[in-house]
Amino acid sequence: MKNKKTLILLLIASLLIWACGPNYPEETAEVSYPQAQLVNRVLSYNELRSEMHCEAVVNYDSTFTELLAVVEALGFDEDTFSLVLNDAGLQGDALANDGIYSRNTVLNRIDSLDGRLIIKYELYNETQLIQTAFDTLELFANLPPEIIEITMPDTIVRPQTGTKDLIITLKADDPNGVHDVVSAYFQVQNNTSGAWSNDFPMNDAGEAGDLVAGDGIFSSGLQISSQNSAATNYFRFRVKDTAANFSDWALDSVVVR
Repeated sequence: MKNKKTLILLLIASLLIWACGPNYPEETAEVSYPQAQLVNRVLSYNELRSEMHCEAVVNYDSTFTELLAVVEALGFDEDTFSLVLNDAGLQGDALANDGIYSRNTVLNRIDSLDGRLIIKYELYNETQLIQTAFDTLELFANLPPEIIEITMPDTIVRPQTGTKDLIITLKADDPNGVHDVVSAYFQVQNNTSGAWSNDFPMNDAGEAGDLVAGDGIFSSGLQISSQNSAATNYFRFRVKDTAANFSDWALDSVVVR
């Protein structure tokens, strides 16, 4: 009886060991591409470098000679042109012979307009067109900046002698980021003729009365002397961004007594 129990235990242990044994991977069928595919496509535009990048992976069992990108560019200096994509690690292709066909090209955008890039990929074997694919990239116009706040005194008293400094600050903003605002200025209205003066520039360089460089707060200093007339002086302010978009005029005034 004891031997019979031992035999049963050995049989159970053998079954458990067999069940916990290694699993062998099943053989997978080799993937074939009798018909060409253009996959993993990428289309992008770098605003800082004014550079378009496009790429695609070619899945195809047969040979081919060329992959073209026919580009239609709306809102750019150029409108229609063709590029040869390569897998040689050249002209924007990152790695040679990795199966990714790429190309970079400089493309100057009119950034005050909405833009669009339309790519038609064309895969050729000699003169025979094998496969096509399309990609589209929408690019939106650079929007104009705005003036958020103007800081200047309502009233300033003329000194009896010498001069008195007047600091004017302007806070700007831009939908594309405050870094997009490149300049600010103001004009002063002539109290006699009503005509506006030439531009007086303001700066965001952390100097000449400006406290912090690049914070979107532009500053300028004026001097009031005993020779200034007692009057209400009218100012108008404006800012400009990288796309030469201007803000609306912002009006303010200071009373000199």
